[in-house]
Amino acid sequence: MKKKYIFLIVIFIIACLFVCKDTGVICVKGANRVSAFMPFYGVKPSKLVQRSVFATDYSTSSPERKHNVELAVKSLNDTFVDINGEFSFNMVVGERTEKRGYQNAKIISNNKFIDGIGGGVCQVSSTLYNAILLADLKVIEVHAHSVAVSYIEPSFDAMVNYYCADLKFINTTNSPVIIKAKANGEKIVITIIGEQMDYRIKRQNKVVERIEPTEEFIEDETGEYGLTAGEEQIVFSGKEGIISEGYLVRVGKNRIDKTLIRKDSYKAVNKVIVRGK
Repeated sequence: MKKKYIFLIVIFIIACLFVCKDTGVICVKGANRVSAFMPFYGVKPSKLVQRSVFATDYSTSSPERKHNVELAVKSLNDTFVDINGEFSFNMVVGERTEKRGYQNAKIISNNKFIDGIGGGVCQVSSTLYNAILLADLKVIEVHAHSVAVSYIEPSFDAMVNYYCADLKFINTTNSPVIIKAKANGEKIVITIIGEQMDYRIKRQNKVVERIEPTEEFIEDETGEYGLTAGEEQIVFSGKEGIISEGYLVRVGKNRIDKTLIRKDSYKAVNKVIVRGK
């Protein structure tokens, strides 16, 4: 009787291996190429390749911000999105809380840069957003920051907030896609693995208007800055406002087209000057 059960178990294991080989398991072979067997999708087995790659620099970030970036990247890496599947950044990366390991770093709140839990995660979502655009996947939700950020061009950022702002896309291709993400202390690099494209995409941004920051004066009431009467000290140099547009240019054999994908307005941040009293 025992031999019978052992025989059935062996047959079951062999059957599982056979099914996995021929019904959709994806085997990664290096960073750029993947073998995929997908007869249950109604298509012939095909090779998945590097569909797009995009990188941003975070080398000058604080240790806390770097920690947050790398934690989010770790959650994002190896994400699988099926055909017609919907991806949600917030669902994959999860809530940014101290309990989950996130630390205080600079965030944008009410048009100002302040310390907040999870600062830096928006650079990960923005890097991913641009990789998604270059892979020509269908973005169904994206949000601009209220203030322009330094790590990406205007109209190509993607602000996320776990409670009210997400980055979402749908895999509209005929094959699954895999998101590969890595961060090495210097750069965030995100690669989209999927079916081969017979065209390429370029990003273009256009600054329509620049808005100079206004000067805001505050009195050194407590003597914190050690200024005498009439002396002034700049404590924040301000940040210009920007009205911008984002475009995608698709270039292929006998094909070139340019599409406006976004129009954004980033607010100016006041220049702050302290006066001695």
